[in-house]
Amino acid sequence: MAVRCRLIMFRPFVGETIDAKLKDYDENSLRLSLGFFDDICVPSHLLLFPSHYQPDPENGNRRRWVWEYQADAENQTSGSTFTSDEISANVRFKVQSISYPSIPLEQPNNSKPFTPMVITGSLDNDGLGPISWWE
Repeated sequence: MAVRCRLIMFRPFVGETIDAKLKDYDENSLRLSLGFFDDICVPSHLLLFPSHYQPDPENGNRRRWVWEYQADAENQTSGSTFTSDEISANVRFKVQSISYPSIPLEQPNNSKPFTPMVITGSLDNDGLGPISWWE
């Protein structure tokens, strides 16, 4: 009798650039997903500067992230946004840090499942953010 085993391990490294999908966002962070791994957080201080979380006049009560940037040599500013319509949009991020939380001895019944690895990403460099921005 022969036994075959295969192991596929996801182990990103700090500084690696990865494409993911926007899963959710709020005033503190963006949450990204790779499909098989959902514990990627981009805190607001690691978004492109200057970014602001503000009301979305086109979508009623919803809010959006707006990145303001210099559009041309005449110092005119423009903006690009993360809106709720872009959930599942492809996003390119850089791995800022990786943490391995300690395993809790007890967990309340209604709590989120334990995550053995949490990735903190950043979007604060050229070429990072929604891929559609750079096409």
